[in-house]
Amino acid sequence: MRAEEDGHTYYSISSPDFDITLAVDRQELEKVRRRAIPMIGGLLSIRYKGSDKLLVFQNMTTLEFVKHFHLLQHSLDPDTMLKQLQQNMDDLSDEVEHRELRKHPDQKPQKEAELQQRLKDYTEMMDFISTHALRGSTLDASNPSASGWVFFSTKNRWIGPWRRPEQLILRIPVENVVVEFPFELPPKYGTVDLRKRTGE
Repeated sequence: MRAEEDGHTYYSISSPDFDITLAVDRQELEKVRRRAIPMIGGLLSIRYKGSDKLLVFQNMTTLEFVKHFHLLQHSLDPDTMLKQLQQNMDDLSDEVEHRELRKHPDQKPQKEAELQQRLKDYTEMMDFISTHALRGSTLDASNPSASGWVFFSTKNRWIGPWRRPEQLILRIPVENVVVEFPFELPPKYGTVDLRKRTGE
């Protein structure tokens, strides 16, 4: 584990076949409530060193909220997130333009300015997800690395107020092993473990 000046804490693990690094913003908990979709994100970087192929299963990556009944959340699908954000934008525009402005025509400039700012926030998040989200891939000698963000919803009845320090475990299956990154927010020193997948 290492803390960098960019505000992220980096957790890394190496094996003969691959290197994986997880980067987590040290202020991630504070940023959750300001996002259009309440979620926690982390940047995963994977480098394959073998001579065959390595399958990366983004959709099977999970995050365990240890202090919240060990709730397990699967990573959010980027395409589903984009559709949800677009629907949220449409609903918000409809709400403001067809309801709020009719009820409060005297507040039109203020309401329209607020709408534009919120739509800008949605658009920026959509752009970020489109260009930076991790997707499933196959790594080999000609395509040895993959990097991208994974996101996990914090909208769940078992996730109440944050309990500092939050204890979390990110798990990503890579071929026949599951890589575990235990970490805390705010961060403290942690360890990384490899374990065999169940049934193998």
